[in-house]
Amino acid sequence: FAVLAIYASTTSAEDLLVGADIGYGEYLSGECVTCHSQKGVDKGIPAINGLDAEVFATVMHAYKAGDMEHPVMQMVARRLDGEQIASLAVYFASLSSAE
Repeated sequence: FAVLAIYASTTSAEDLLVGADIGYGEYLSGECVTCHSQKGVDKGIPAINGLDAEVFATVMHAYKAGDMEHPVMQMVARRLDGEQIASLAVYFASLSSAE
């Protein structure tokens, strides 16, 4: 979480969510829900439904930059641009955690 604090302090919330589009996020979400439960249930892989959009975007940018380590998440995040991360962030934030 120290990485999140460092990244968040250098990037404003507005910058993290620039270009966010819930519909685009829903369209992109298919790969995410392959591992992260569509029902928002944490079964060893963190639930992302209902996660605060800024937190989601910060974590994804940290994976993209290599500041957080997880080979699969780094690979996924590095393929996404800022608008795609922002769109995924607002989409998953819009879902209830128990959906």
